[in-house]
Amino acid sequence: MKQKLFKKLLFLVVFITSIFTYAQNVTGTISDENGPLTGANVIVKGSTTGATADFDGKYSLTNVSSNAILVFSYIGYKTQEVLVGNQTKIDVTLTEDASQLNEIVVVGYGKTSRRLVTGAISSVKSEDINRTPVISADQALQGQAPGVTVLNSGSPGTSPQVQIRGLGTFGNSKPLYVIDGIVSGGLNEINPNDIETMDVLKDASTAAIYGSRASNGVVIITTKKGRSGKTKITLDSYLSSQMVPKKLDLLDSNQFRQFADETFGLPNRYTVDPASTQLNTDWQDEVFQSAILHNTNLGLSGGSDTAIFNMSLGYIDQEGIIINTGFNRTALRLNSEFKIGSKFKIGETLSIADSEMKNEEENGDRTLLEHTIKSLPYTPVYNANNPGGFGGTDTTLDNGSDAENPVRLQTISNNTTDIIKILGSLYASYEITNELDYKFQYGFERANTSKNIHRPSFDEGINERTAAELDQTASVFNSNTYTNSLTYSKTLNEAHNLDLLAVIEKFETTNRSNRSQAANPLTNEVEIIQGDAQVTNTLNEYGLISYVGRLNYNYNKKYLISASIRRDGTSRFGNGKKWANFPAVSLGWVLSEESFLNNSNTISNLKLRGSWGVTGNDGSVEYAFQSGLIGTYNYSGFNNNVGVSNFGSPNPDLKWEEATMTNIGLDLGLFNNSLNISFEYYNNDVEDLIVPIPNISSEGLGELFTQRNGASSNTKGFELNIGYNHNNGKYFNWSANLNLGTAKNKATRLSDDLSFFESSIFEGENISRVTAGETLFYFYGYETDGIFQIGDDTSNQPNAAPGDIRFVDQNVDGKIDSKDNVKIGDPFPDFTYGLNLSANYKNFDATLFLNGVSGNDIYNTNLYDLEGMTRLFNAGTTVLDRWTPTNTNTSIPRYTADHSDNVNRSDRFVENGAYAKLRNLTLGYSLTDNTLSSFANGMLSKFRVYVTGQNLFTITDYSGYDPEVGGSTTVTPGQQSSAAGVGIDRGQYPQPRSFILGVQLAF
Repeated sequence: MKQKLFKKLLFLVVFITSIFTYAQNVTGTISDENGPLTGANVIVKGSTTGATADFDGKYSLTNVSSNAILVFSYIGYKTQEVLVGNQTKIDVTLTEDASQLNEIVVVGYGKTSRRLVTGAISSVKSEDINRTPVISADQALQGQAPGVTVLNSGSPGTSPQVQIRGLGTFGNSKPLYVIDGIVSGGLNEINPNDIETMDVLKDASTAAIYGSRASNGVVIITTKKGRSGKTKITLDSYLSSQMVPKKLDLLDSNQFRQFADETFGLPNRYTVDPASTQLNTDWQDEVFQSAILHNTNLGLSGGSDTAIFNMSLGYIDQEGIIINTGFNRTALRLNSEFKIGSKFKIGETLSIADSEMKNEEENGDRTLLEHTIKSLPYTPVYNANNPGGFGGTDTTLDNGSDAENPVRLQTISNNTTDIIKILGSLYASYEITNELDYKFQYGFERANTSKNIHRPSFDEGINERTAAELDQTASVFNSNTYTNSLTYSKTLNEAHNLDLLAVIEKFETTNRSNRSQAANPLTNEVEIIQGDAQVTNTLNEYGLISYVGRLNYNYNKKYLISASIRRDGTSRFGNGKKWANFPAVSLGWVLSEESFLNNSNTISNLKLRGSWGVTGNDGSVEYAFQSGLIGTYNYSGFNNNVGVSNFGSPNPDLKWEEATMTNIGLDLGLFNNSLNISFEYYNNDVEDLIVPIPNISSEGLGELFTQRNGASSNTKGFELNIGYNHNNGKYFNWSANLNLGTAKNKATRLSDDLSFFESSIFEGENISRVTAGETLFYFYGYETDGIFQIGDDTSNQPNAAPGDIRFVDQNVDGKIDSKDNVKIGDPFPDFTYGLNLSANYKNFDATLFLNGVSGNDIYNTNLYDLEGMTRLFNAGTTVLDRWTPTNTNTSIPRYTADHSDNVNRSDRFVENGAYAKLRNLTLGYSLTDNTLSSFANGMLSKFRVYVTGQNLFTITDYSGYDPEVGGSTTVTPGQQSSAAGVGIDRGQYPQPRSFILGVQLAF
C-alpha cells in the first residue's frame, strides 16, 4: 500500500514539474549594432545542442526546456546568456568585447591568442589608428607601442624613419614590413584606413620566424576583411588646414644693415643703389604657406557563409607648408575569400596605389631652408628684368652673397616623383584532416617609379643657369613570394595543446633603373629629353630561399613553450657564406591559472615569459661579394678615351650579420583585466656587422663604399606598458594607456685594423663617428668652455683672441689640436614615451595623444648660418648680441675675419633634442541609435562628426624649427646609412600644425 502511494506521489511530482519545464521550439535573430551576425552561435548551456545563425542572423532550436539557458556567442563579442522561460522568440544584440579582440595577435605565418604569447609583441588596432588621422601607416605607430621610435619628416609623402628597440646595425636599419603575409618594401602606399591591426614583433621568439630579415624587428599589417552578414558601407572624410608652427628669428633689413656695418662692412649696394636696400623681404613668409589637406575613404564590406569581401577606395591630396610641395594618393583595395565545400578555401588580397610627390628642392649642398635663412632681407623675390623673372644678389653689389632665391629655387623647377604600386596575394588552403591544414600563397609587389626633374634656365644675378637641366629616372621593382605551409594542431586529453608549422618559402626581387640626364640650351618649354644624354642603367636581382619549422606547446594553457628554426640562403653572399640558421626558443608560465591564484579577486592574469634566439641581416647591397665593371672613366694621357674599371672592391668573405636577442617579460592583469601592465627587458648582441667603409677616390671605383664585417654592437633596455579601461559607467567611460621604453646602444667591437670610422660631412668635417665602447654615430668635435675674455691666456689655442670660443684641452698637452676632439652628443634617444587618453560621455567622445623622447642630442647645422658669421649672409637676431669689448656677457662669439675656428665642429652646435608633443586632440559627437533609426528609414547606422588638432604644441629646448629630426632627405653627404643622419638638422622640413574637421558615416 505504501509502495503504491509512493508511485502515485512520484508521478504527480513529475507531472507537475513537466508543466513548468515543458519543451518548446525557440527561434530568433542574432545581430550587432550594424545588423545580422551570420555565423553567430547559440547553444543550450550544459549540452551540445545548438545552432549557427544563417545569412540573416536567424537561428532555430527545437525541444528546448523552459528552464534552459541559451548562450549566444560570436568571435570578438561579449557572450550573452538568456533564460528561455515561456519565450518562443528570443532576439539578442551582441556587443563587441574590446578586451577579447585585443587577445588575438598576428605572428609569423599565423595567429595566436595573446594569452599564449611568450614573446614581445605590441599591437595597434584599427580603432587606435582611426583616433589620430594619419597619412601613412608608419605614422600610426608613433607613440602607440613601447620601444618603437618614429621620426617623421614634414615633407608630404616622405616615409618616416622607424626603429624598433633602437639602432643595432650600421646598414639597413628598417624593420621588416609584412602586409597580409607578403613582404613589402614600405608602407607609404598603404591607406591607413585599410588596416585592421599592426603587430610589432620585437624579440627573437616572435621575429626569428622571419630569419634573415628580422634583426630590426617585424611589423605585420593585417588589412580589413569582410564578414558574412549585411553589406556595410562606410565613409570617412576630413579637411585639414596646416601651417608651420614656428619660425626662426632672422634679421630684418634694418637689423641686417646694422650687423653688416659693424662686421663685414656695408655691401656696395648701399652706396651704388641705396633705394633698393629699403625693401624688407621676410623670406620665411615667402617660402612657408598655409596649406590644405583633404582625405576621403569609402569602404564596402559584406558576404555570406561561403564568401566574404571588403573593398575600399581612398584619396588624399595634401599641400605642403613649403610652397610647391605636396602629395596626393589614390588607393584601391579589394580583399575577398571563398569557401568551396567544407574543407577548401581560396582568397586574394589586392591593393593598387597611385601617388605623386612634389619634392623639396636643394642646390649647392644646401637645403631649401638653408637658402631661406641666408637670403638677404633687402633682396626682392621677383625682378621682371631678370631672365626667369626672379630677384637675386649681385656678385659685386652684394659682396659675394650667393644664397639662391628660395622662391625661385622651389617654384621655377618641376621636381616630381610618381609611384604606381601593386601589392597582392593569391592563396588557397585545404583541410587535409581535422588537425592538418595545407596553405599555398603567392604574393607579389610591383612598383613603377618615375622621377622627373626639369630645371629651366634663369639669371638672378650671382646665380644663373644658362641651359635647362633635365634629370629623368624610371625604375621598375618586382618581387615574388612563394609560400607553402603545413599546420598541425592537436589537443590530447583536453590538456596538452600542440601546434606545428612547417614552411618552405622563396622570395625574389628584380629592380631595374634607367636614369637620363641632359641639358637643353635652346628652350625651357620642352620637358622631355631629346638628343644626347648621359644614360645610366642598373639591374639588381636578389633571391632568398627559406625553410621554417615551429613548435608551440602548452599544458592547460598554463605552461607554454615555443621553439622555431629557420634556415636562409641569400644571393648577397658568395660560396660558403650564403646559408645561415636562425633558432629561437621561449617559455611562459601563466601563474594566474595556478590554484593559489585562480580564485583571486584582484589578479585576473599573471604571466612570466622569457625568450632567446638569433635573427639575421644580409645587408641591402647587391653583389658586394664580387666586383662588376664600369665603363665611364676617361683615362688621361690616352686622348681621354673611355676605359673600364672595377665598379667596387669585392669582398668574397662577406657574411651574415647575426643578432642574438634575449627577452624577459611580465604580463599582469588586475581587477578583471581593467588594469593591465606589461614589462619587458631585452638585450640584443649583433655580431659581424656589415660596415660600409669609404673607398679611396684615387682607386677609380664606381662604388662609394666597400662592405665588410667589421664590428659588433649591443642594444639593451626595458619597456613598460600600463593600460586602464573603465567601461562600467552608464554614461561616462574612459581609458588610459601609457607606454615607456629605453634603448641604449654601443659599438662593442671594431675589427683590429679599424680603430674608428667617420660619417656625415658638414663644411668639410665629419661630425659623426663610431668607436668601440661608444654609442653608434655619436657626434664628434671640440668641447667648449665659454668665451675668452680680455686678459685671459690664449696661448694654447692658435689664433684665439678675446671674444673667441674657448675649447677644452682634453689631453692637457698645452695646445688645442685634433687630439682634443671628443664625444659631444648622442643622436638616439635613451627614453621614449607615449600617453593615450580617451573618454566617452553619452554621445560625445574625446581623445588626447601625447608622446616624446629624451636623452638625445641634435647637431643643429642651422646655427652655423644663424650665428657663424663666416660670410655676409643673413643671420639670426642673436648675432646682434655677439661678443664685443663692451658686450662680454654673451654666449655668441665675436665677429672676426681672421679665422674660422669659432665654427669648427664643437658642442656649440649640439642642442638637447628632448621634446614632448601634443600629437592629437580630438572631440567627436555621434548621433544616437534612436535618431539614426528614424533618419533615412534606418539606412544610416553611424553618423559622427569630429574636430582634431595635431601638433598643437611642443615642449622643447631645441632652437630649430622641429626637434623631431630624422636626417635630411636631400643633402646627406658622406653618410654610410640613413641611421647616420639621424639627429643632424640640415634644414629639415618641419612638421605642420593642423586643424581638422571630419565626418564618419556607416550605412
